[in-house]
Amino acid sequence: MRHNDDDKLTRLVQSSTRSLMESFRDKTRSLSKCSNDVKLLLREGCDLRIAKQTAEKFFGNTKISFIAIDGTGSQDQELDMLIFYAGAFGYTGQIEFVQKGCSCGEILEASAISNVSAAIPIHEEDASNVVGESTEGGVEVDPERLPSTLMQFAEYYMAVKSIDENPNLKIVLLDRTLAGDAGHLIWRTSELINQKRCMLQRIETEFGTVTPLDLELSRMLHPNDKLKIPAPRSQFIKYAAINELLRSIAEGDSKGATSSIGYEDLLNKIGAKRSRLGKLANNLSKFNELYSFLKENDVAGSSGLVIKPNTKGYWQRVFSATMKVAQHIFDPPSGKHPLIYEQDSADEPENKGDNNSSSNSNSKGKSTNKRWITSADLEYMTLVMIYALLRAAWEKNVLVIGLTKDTAAAELIKTVVPILQNARKLNMIGEGQGGVAATGSSSSSSSSITGGGLPKFNSDKQLLQTSSIINGQLVKTPWRTFEFDACFRTMAPLINNKNYENKNKPDNNISNNNKINQARVKGAFKNVISLERMFVKSYVQLWKSENDPTVRSHVFSYDRPCYPGLDTADELLLLHPDGNVDEEIRPMIHFDKDCEISHLVMDILCSMASEVIPECLGHNYPLFLADKKAKCILEEMKTGYLSAVAFEMANSEFDQQVLYEARFRDFRLQMENSRRTKS
Repeated sequence: MRHNDDDKLTRLVQSSTRSLMESFRDKTRSLSKCSNDVKLLLREGCDLRIAKQTAEKFFGNTKISFIAIDGTGSQDQELDMLIFYAGAFGYTGQIEFVQKGCSCGEILEASAISNVSAAIPIHEEDASNVVGESTEGGVEVDPERLPSTLMQFAEYYMAVKSIDENPNLKIVLLDRTLAGDAGHLIWRTSELINQKRCMLQRIETEFGTVTPLDLELSRMLHPNDKLKIPAPRSQFIKYAAINELLRSIAEGDSKGATSSIGYEDLLNKIGAKRSRLGKLANNLSKFNELYSFLKENDVAGSSGLVIKPNTKGYWQRVFSATMKVAQHIFDPPSGKHPLIYEQDSADEPENKGDNNSSSNSNSKGKSTNKRWITSADLEYMTLVMIYALLRAAWEKNVLVIGLTKDTAAAELIKTVVPILQNARKLNMIGEGQGGVAATGSSSSSSSSITGGGLPKFNSDKQLLQTSSIINGQLVKTPWRTFEFDACFRTMAPLINNKNYENKNKPDNNISNNNKINQARVKGAFKNVISLERMFVKSYVQLWKSENDPTVRSHVFSYDRPCYPGLDTADELLLLHPDGNVDEEIRPMIHFDKDCEISHLVMDILCSMASEVIPECLGHNYPLFLADKKAKCILEEMKTGYLSAVAFEMANSEFDQQVLYEARFRDFRLQMENSRRTKS
């Protein structure tokens, strides 16, 4: 009976595999007929002259320093003790921009001062304080979450710390997706801030005490006037208004007084649509109920709005507190636990019911607040580090590049291409499967279909990698796709049609059928679209064999911050129906014309991708070295910190061995292994 079941299972697996392989062959056959369509997405090589000129203009020098950072993490167990390890390590060097392309000089290990790492023991019974997450069924504990979260935080913290320590550092390379991490963490940390559970709250800094309002503004508000951030639309309209109110503080008189401003004037100043007056008033009113950021005598009166002056330093306070906590984690005081932060305070903790905090009175009448640093806190502080990198990129002209090896993203083929087709900027005529309906179709949405002429691959990387091999004779390396805004990952294309417009009656009353450079979109989830003009993304392939053009390196993706004066958002207008209003979105996209900094990035990546090492071909050699260093140090450190834990446990003053007995699951596994050995 069992033999028949095995045969049936084998046949089922064979049949399923055969079906999947046939589906893939169909895609590749279609892809071979779409070579011209795919080439519309690619930009071969780079202009070395433009790259050198941009380097001189952007960096102010043709010879600058860089750092490449990668991290590692681990989780081990000694009886009832969990030991977590995370670290970030880097390699540094110099790049010189010359007429024949930039030259990457000798690559050196970053100094031990710059490296950051931590080995952290936690009792199993305390794990819920750090990695516990409240759900409908109770508190769920996921210890595996902590090493990756710590590693992510360590990498971004090291990048920020390196820029602060070395003013000549002008390029930061990370094995991370900046836009992807930021977008995910903005969403992940919203509940932490709304419930006022973040351990950064109430920390004293040289700029004042961190408040819940500081944490919320630091999560969302990082303005750049030249890039027109934040955009005065949808969920961002209140932050655009708050940014304008903060500007009024800077423009106040010598005594610090600021004039009040009415809702209509505020709406005009931020550039929002007139029909958004009600939304602006409602959003600011609710926000004020939560955080009390407006002066009380102006909230309900007719004199207008005035923001409290102490709101202005929100970012300095949060960033300072984050750096304090990071220092504690990676270099804790003697005898202190890395994930327990202590601070003397004359006040009682606000969240008396918070299980993650405790207080002890000292002889001077003050209380010492002890709080566990949770994985959610680490995620918020990681977001703060990403924003610190973004601000350094804007203020110090630091080029930050996040290079990702493996990605399942599909926004290029499922979102960007259909939108460009709807905007009549891209016309694909290949024989691919599926396709976007023609502009003016009666369909109301195309969120689940691919761009016309392209087969339905599950990811951008899979399509580009396969196309590059199949059409190897036509596509020369190095190449990259055109750069596009990271906000496209949260969009879905809408078909432009009269029925939709008449039904919704947008306030601008502009018919968008067949408009060049215009298209309709919606939010892919709950009709929410992330903030535009902060990051752009592209895919690259940097190496191929000279003997066989089908032998190529992998396709990687990179993202980087948008830079005012270099990136311009003038190619595309997107209309996003939000209620009965068509909000306007001008994303950053370089389809018609490359940005100068695109050539600079490509020149840098190419100069670091020529090492003849099989597992590094076409990747980034400094990042490759940083990865090897991280893994090597982990192996060296693991023996040491595990031995230290075992030694302390063996020399414990407790006589009751039951306190350190292994879990039943581990005991059972030990017995099972013992039987196998004997048999």
